[in-house]
Amino acid sequence: MAKEIRDTKKVLPFPTVAHPSIDDLLERFLKDQRKRLKPRTFRCYEEIIDLFRHCLNGYGHHDLARPSEVTLYERLYFQKNLEFCTIFGPEKIPSALSNFLNYFMIRKVTASEALLQSAGTVMRKLVRWLEEHGHIGAEEASKGDRIAAEASRELPSAERLARLLYNFAQHYAPRHWTDELDDYFTIETVEPGLLVLSGTGTSGTVEVKVPQEISDHCKEGWTVNLLLGKTPHGWYILETGNVYPG
Repeated sequence: MAKEIRDTKKVLPFPTVAHPSIDDLLERFLKDQRKRLKPRTFRCYEEIIDLFRHCLNGYGHHDLARPSEVTLYERLYFQKNLEFCTIFGPEKIPSALSNFLNYFMIRKVTASEALLQSAGTVMRKLVRWLEEHGHIGAEEASKGDRIAAEASRELPSAERLARLLYNFAQHYAPRHWTDELDDYFTIETVEPGLLVLSGTGTSGTVEVKVPQEISDHCKEGWTVNLLLGKTPHGWYILETGNVYPG
């Protein structure tokens, strides 16, 4: 009887290297795009796909949820020097889009507004290509398309705001202050010439005066990395970092 019970138990197979792998599909995608794109546009596609591959190889393993996948990755990466994109298949691409567009492209790449916008465009094309060729489902493709479309709209705006904040801090930071706050602040409220920010640490909620040109570019829910200084007239921006769309 015990043997019969054991025989009816399902044994989940240990994962193996995917065929096709992410690397295989990215190369096929670029091959297809080369046929239809002008050389200058295709070079942009190549650059963005290379950045996406670099992002997955560097950070993709952090999102592995199944212990067997973690074991597979560690075994092949450390023993055979295989990268994430060589080990795993297309199912890992949709879940990586947000990290690539909203973190990696902002924090790890010195990108122009045009490149940031193009990154969203290329990722939209990629997920639709994967769907058309049967590598991901319609629901995954639709979700990935929404993430990439939003990035195309918001990433250039976030980069523009980061540049405005940097220029403002460089020219108009106060000379004297009595206290500092260095944090990632969420923009809670935007009024002409005024931002209400809440810190992620112990900073609490603060009001910061800025030129209206800056407040006009801000959106509630975005995150900004700032060093603030407290003066008798309130909190002012001393130094700035990245801007992250919400």
